[in-house]
Amino acid sequence: MTRLQAIRIVALLGPLSGAFALSGCASEDAASRFLVEPDRFVLYSCQEIATASQANLNRQRELEALMAKAGPSAGGQLASGMAYAPEYNQLRGEMVQLRKAAADKNCRAGPGVPAPAAGAPAPR
Repeated sequence: MTRLQAIRIVALLGPLSGAFALSGCASEDAASRFLVEPDRFVLYSCQEIATASQANLNRQRELEALMAKAGPSAGGQLASGMAYAPEYNQLRGEMVQLRKAAADKNCRAGPGVPAPAAGAPAPR
């Protein structure tokens, strides 16, 4: 293989790998779980979980408003995807972990936190 052929192959593989990465092979939920360490909130009390959940939901709503304000145009979607989507996905992953921690501790329902199952022990 000549050097020119190798350069052509590398030049072709770059855009193809970028397109593959952006093609949506992984769901947003999988991406959001990837951005948050497991059991991050395991040491939180029910009150701390409720407070963190409320703050998380408030920030998610702010980001949703900013993304909507950016508009549905291609430029707006690109800008909001670059500026707001990473933080938004991280917040979604944190909310999953907060819900899990609340369920593990049988916390009362709060903003974004599910109610404990019927017959569960009393909330702490």
